[in-house]
Amino acid sequence: MRQKVVVIGQGITGRLGIIRSVAQIDCDVTIIALVPRDKKGNLIEKKPVDAYSQYVSRCFFSESFNDEMLLDTLLKYCVDDSQKPIIFPDNDFSAATLDYHYSQLIKHFILPHINHCQGAVAEWMDKLKQKKLAEDLGIPIVHAYVIQSLHEFHTDNINYPCFVKPLASMKGRKWLMERCNDEKSLRDRIKFTLDKIGDIPLLVEDYKSINREFSIVGFSDGNHVVIPGVLELLHIAHGRHMGVAVQGKVFPISDFEEILGKFSQLVRKIGFCGVFDIDFFESEGILYFCELNLRFGGSGYAYTKLGVNLPAMMVKSFLGESIETMNKQIMRSAYYFNEKMATDDWYDGYISLKEFHDMEKKSSIRFIQDNVDVRPQKAFDREFRILRTKKIIKKCLGMK
Repeated sequence: MRQKVVVIGQGITGRLGIIRSVAQIDCDVTIIALVPRDKKGNLIEKKPVDAYSQYVSRCFFSESFNDEMLLDTLLKYCVDDSQKPIIFPDNDFSAATLDYHYSQLIKHFILPHINHCQGAVAEWMDKLKQKKLAEDLGIPIVHAYVIQSLHEFHTDNINYPCFVKPLASMKGRKWLMERCNDEKSLRDRIKFTLDKIGDIPLLVEDYKSINREFSIVGFSDGNHVVIPGVLELLHIAHGRHMGVAVQGKVFPISDFEEILGKFSQLVRKIGFCGVFDIDFFESEGILYFCELNLRFGGSGYAYTKLGVNLPAMMVKSFLGESIETMNKQIMRSAYYFNEKMATDDWYDGYISLKEFHDMEKKSSIRFIQDNVDVRPQKAFDREFRILRTKKIIKKCLGMK
């Protein structure tokens, strides 16, 4: 019997990377696409690009950031009496929702966890808690201050310039992140956050100039941690996908063994079981820990393309099968390209079509294009042609 896998997330390329990875060990894949509502309040249930994959059996829709709807969708459509499907959360919201309902879901599914303790994953999404543990392990961190209430806060302990972002990823958006040069710009950012999201805790960090930005994706069974390589972010998205890699380079772990050893120690100390992502950066010759994400990282499919399949590793480990003979280290470098991020940046005016194609030509790894699983690319090409027509019309009408 084929093992069933449920992939939950907002982004087509993140989901597609997991889909194609677990397909290599012949899993039966169901997607739950997290989508917004339209202006009339109806759920947008347009078939997403990744649902065209030949490896996808079913696709369901749930409202973004609606935990009750996601839970209902899982229990109503994804429970199987003959086996426990394995769930892959592909964003912080889905990871937190699974964790908050762990005791209920574990009866029907296999899912990432921390010591099988409900609420522990969400607890470790707190960036300040992550920083404290990283510092205890000797990993350089950036000084940070938490504003618990945006209605009442003090600026005495804040150094300028500073960088603001949500304390817990699941409660905020990447577009809330902002550099603030003085107290006025910080107060403006706080007002913006209140207007858009509400009163959520914010993390205010000392600003550091970034020379190079990195991430790693790994797998942990609670005792052993696998980190196959390093991902360097070369071109980062703006606007709606701020902070996400449009283009990057994946390479072996040489020259990073010391910091990666400490990252492995961090994950083991937490006790997490599943795939994870860690962001870090270099500033003035020092590598700083940024944050740990307790779910699959968006660029992790680049590892799969180079022969290290972390999602398949998680499936086999969760089923009690040996992963001893699986590849665990990448042996060469390659450039990767996220077509969806690039397309949205192009449509929003952040990059030109020439820049788009230059990055595309330079990169041997694509997140949508595939010579075997071709239908997602065809669906994406149709969407691109529609966007190109819209962009031409907007230009003719003098719209930005």
